[in-house]
Parts: sequence; structure tokens; C-alpha cells
Amino acid sequence: MDQGQLVPDELTVKILLDRVAQEDCKNGYVLDGFPRTIPQAEVLDKALTELGEAVDYAINVDVPDENIVKRMGGRRACVSCGATYHLEHIPPKTEGICDRCGKELVLRDDDKPETVSKRLQVYHEQTQPLIDFYGAKGVLKEVDGTREMNEVFDAIGKILG
Repeated sequence: MDQGQLVPDELTVKILLDRVAQEDCKNGYVLDGFPRTIPQAEVLDKALTELGEAVDYAINVDVPDENIVKRMGGRRACVSCGATYHLEHIPPKTEGICDRCGKELVLRDDDKPETVSKRLQVYHEQTQPLIDFYGAKGVLKEVDGTREMNEVFDAIGKILG
């Protein structure tokens, strides 16, 4: 990592398994953002199988690309204190000005439409195949991510029981 290299999948899974073996995970845990690729999922599955365990559910919160680009493009961050806003959902009291410290709000580079589109392209190439991977295992659950946030949360809660 210090050299800017990616951590090998086997090491990442080992670190993850060490963490989820702790007391606060004994009744279950949620992985968010891992695995992101088929090789990572295969390494995770192999390691879990060796422990007599398996992934119970893989939840796909489905949101069309255009919605994601619009959502990300509406986010604003304070250059000074780091407070975050959304032009549509959590707007500042004064446009372009942070409610907390009065400094300028900006659209971060990673929220710009061209950057989000590139990230979505990587997602479709590397991560979206996990939908088929976990679907074939019978553990994939779909949630409509275009609904209100509390509805999405409730739908995920119902899956997890």
C-alpha cells in the first residue's frame, strides 16, 4: 500500500476474516463494497467454505446510471470544514455557502459527471458481473435504489431479517 500498489485479494480476505471473527460479529456482519470483482468473490467464497461458512445474501441496490450521475452532481462540500450538502435533498440555506462556517461550497472532482461516468464504466466492467455470480449461487437479492432512502433501508432490513 505504501508503494501505491493494491493489496492482494488473499491478504484482504485474511484481514477481513480476522475482523469478522471478533466478538461483535458473532451474530453476523455486513460487507459494504467488498468484494468488488469476481476474483475477490472467489477468494472470499473459498476462505468462507474452509470455515464452514458462506455468504448469506448479496444485495444489489439497483440505481440507473443517469440517477447516479445526477445524485453525485448535486453534492456539494465545504472547502473549509468539510460539511456536505445536496442541492436537491439537503441544500444549504444560502446557495454556495456553508451553513456551518460560511465558506464556499464546491462540487468535488470525484462528483463531476465525467468522473462519475468513468467510475460507472469501471463498475460495469468489474463489479456488475458479481450480480450474475451471486445470482447463480441463489443468494442475490435486488432492492430498488430509486425509492426514498428510508424505503431502501427498510427493504434491506427485511432481507437481513
